[in-house]
Amino acid sequence: MPSVSLPSMPDLSLPDLSDPSGKLMAEFNSFTQQVGDALPLLEQMGYEVTTFKVTWGLPPKARLRLKSNGSTDPQKASAIAAKAPSSGVLVSALLSSAVTAKRIQSSMKLGTAFLDVDFAVPPRVNMKFVSAKDGVKDEPRDLDDLEFACRN
Repeated sequence: MPSVSLPSMPDLSLPDLSDPSGKLMAEFNSFTQQVGDALPLLEQMGYEVTTFKVTWGLPPKARLRLKSNGSTDPQKASAIAAKAPSSGVLVSALLSSAVTAKRIQSSMKLGTAFLDVDFAVPPRVNMKFVSAKDGVKDEPRDLDDLEFACRN
């Protein structure tokens, strides 16, 4: 019988996630500190935090949901963002997204705006707006918040 050589199997072992140096926690603490530093500015712009969700995984993810009312005009929001101390890319992106949502909210005469900011690789911001006529009954549902059960 001829000999057949099989290719070697790739290394499928998981990396050591015990993180003895605490680097992951240090980075997460820095991240939450930056978000915390931005919250007073976001409140001045007319936003409030409705949820902050953290998912530990590879890579870790965090989602911040902000709810905006129509009380702050876009020019005031821009001025607040412009006066913000330089706190890094994260805070800059967060404030610029909040200003953009205020501008859309005002120009389209929409009611409440919701910003879902996903801090992941790559980061993303989802904006949802509720009609001013309907008012706000509930926050918009997100598929990430739902649990699904599959059955045969």
